[in-house]
Amino acid sequence: MIYVVDVNRMSFAFVAGSERHAAEIAGSPGFVQALDRFFLKQRGAMASSHRPRAATVQELALFHDMSSEFAEPTADVLVARVG
Repeated sequence: MIYVVDVNRMSFAFVAGSERHAAEIAGSPGFVQALDRFFLKQRGAMASSHRPRAATVQELALFHDMSSEFAEPTADVLVARVG
């Protein structure tokens, strides 16, 4: 299933096997640090709990388009901006 984390009016999608797994990914230090670095480069510090939610139909379509174009076959996790 595709899950989304909303941060600073942007949405980032990723694949997880369950809601629990999505919460583990979104709360992992590496995930949080990657988003923090992105926002520090883009627009400054952010405030978010990184709570994942199920993707909307539009977000799902965007994620699948992005993943088919940019994902490496060996990639463990693809995080794509979908909103």
